[in-house]
Amino acid sequence: MSESKVKIIDELNQLLGLVMNEEEVLKKFTFSPGDFTRVRKLPLDILVLFISKLCKKTLSVELENFFHDMGLEHPCTVSAFTQQRKKLQATFFQSLNDLLLLSYSYHCSRDIKRWKGYRIIAVDGSNISLVNTPALQEYFGGQRNQECFFVQAKTLYCYDVLNELVLSGQISPYRTGELNLAYPLIKNFEKDMLLIYDRNYFNYKMIALHLWKQEENKFIIRAKEKNLAVNAFIKSEKTSEIVELYPTPSAIAGLLKEGINITRDKAIQVRLVRVDLGSTIEVLATNLWDEPSNNFKELYHKRWEIETNINLQKNILQLECFSGLTVQTIQQDFYATIFLANLHSILIKEAQEMLNKSSSKRKYPQKVNKNKSQGKLRLTLTQLFQSKTKRMVLDMLYNYFIRDPVPVRKGRSYPRIIKNKQSKSKHKTYMNYKIAA
Repeated sequence: MSESKVKIIDELNQLLGLVMNEEEVLKKFTFSPGDFTRVRKLPLDILVLFISKLCKKTLSVELENFFHDMGLEHPCTVSAFTQQRKKLQATFFQSLNDLLLLSYSYHCSRDIKRWKGYRIIAVDGSNISLVNTPALQEYFGGQRNQECFFVQAKTLYCYDVLNELVLSGQISPYRTGELNLAYPLIKNFEKDMLLIYDRNYFNYKMIALHLWKQEENKFIIRAKEKNLAVNAFIKSEKTSEIVELYPTPSAIAGLLKEGINITRDKAIQVRLVRVDLGSTIEVLATNLWDEPSNNFKELYHKRWEIETNINLQKNILQLECFSGLTVQTIQQDFYATIFLANLHSILIKEAQEMLNKSSSKRKYPQKVNKNKSQGKLRLTLTQLFQSKTKRMVLDMLYNYFIRDPVPVRKGRSYPRIIKNKQSKSKHKTYMNYKIAA
């Protein structure tokens, strides 16, 4: 595997060392001044690696296997692990992921894929199911039916669909609206980003916040047919048209919270584009003023990759099977899952390029088997972050990734079956049981 991947792992290790050795940095990620200052079997760097392995089995078994992989004879107890993780703020895994993305963009800048100079960023949310404990119910909330209360959390992702990387993720109480999670993100979007949203995000405030930045962000939002301007556009049977949107009272109030004072007659212009899907007609709102209309169908379809990423986290990485039953452990596992998913995505890129070349004459393109490759990465994570073995592990992983690829059969579509929200969870945490093998 290339030298750039070695440098990325080295920089992640440097962050772990910095936090352990610099008291002022350590304070940013702990709760008390004395945390991680005494010599324990689980110092901060080892604790972070253990959580990042995403423990899905009985913790005692996971700890035995982990300490064996580290070359240590006697594992710590489950109680010791629980006490140690209480000292670590979940924001550490966010910082670890931020460094991973920054390191990748620096060392692998030539590998970053773009569409006409833009990184395509899809924004979407999802619900995850949690165990019904008093602490989780109080913090996250959920919903009730005739028989019981279901504890759930709201998540939001910003996903680079061409490079398969989660740029940011949030986990919040269930009743937090996706729009309220998305609005604060807009000010941090960079000018080379093209944002893609589904119809839930179509409103005056969302469009205005993108247009009125010092350097506006390009966007594509699936429009709501009930909007008067959109409805009139559909009836006109035009392919593309620039229309004016006027604020609703809620948009005026919402923008006022952002420090923007407008009146009811403050119109904004947006381009509407008709996309014919055969069975239905979609209307997309955008500020890509000059882009040919026939390009939007494929461009908007790229948003589906964020759904694929959420599926990967829930089903392959078993996001909803948490290693603890407190708010802090839920947050740690959530951000650790994003970190591991991004690390996996970066490490398989060279193998995927090799498969692209070798399968150019095949009937179907080939891709890395993400289920097997994720499992292998989790098994070798401890060796990967040990200085003596990381190069060997990286080479071994590359050879493993190019074995047993899966075919990509494009053009397939399946009807979307809407299930009961409480029955969607495939891998769940149980109060008194986890598999031991």
